[in-house]
Amino acid sequence: MTLRITTGSLRNRRIPVPRGEVRPTSERARQAFFNIVGDRISGARFLDLFAGSGVFAFEAVSRGAREAVAMDSSRAAMQMIDKLAKEWDAPVKTIAADVMTGIKRLGGGVFDVTYADPPYAFERHDELLMAIDAHVALAPGAIVAIEHRRRSEPFHSEPHNIRFARRAEYGEVWISIWTAGD
Repeated sequence: MTLRITTGSLRNRRIPVPRGEVRPTSERARQAFFNIVGDRISGARFLDLFAGSGVFAFEAVSRGAREAVAMDSSRAAMQMIDKLAKEWDAPVKTIAADVMTGIKRLGGGVFDVTYADPPYAFERHDELLMAIDAHVALAPGAIVAIEHRRRSEPFHSEPHNIRFARRAEYGEVWISIWTAGD
């Protein structure tokens, strides 16, 4: 199985989906998210958490992001993303780490857009939200988006640095979106 980059400089390139428990976001939901982000992606630093195939990171740089960082616990997936980034001369960097501990050690700059696509069995969405709020350096007006199952309400805490903006619903996927204060 492969995923297609939908727009931009890498348009129509295909990314293989890693083996294992990977549930790629539909092309429709991915396009809708980037439509929500709009022009803010141009020149942005993009953080792709639970990256899997890296399709969000590649889509971001294809649409004009300055750089994307992909993080996932699968070393094999990160090696595949590294290989494609070199092959396509795309500014995508990888971090092979458990996301919940890896974001605490991120360092290295401020992010304008963060997208997290945890596995369906993931049950720590609220903890993830609070870890992003506490440990990811976000630019003023930055967007934080976390994907979760339809009709689930996994967020109960009040983050300090970001505020809830909206939820986008695409079939079985809901994307909750927060923005950082100015």
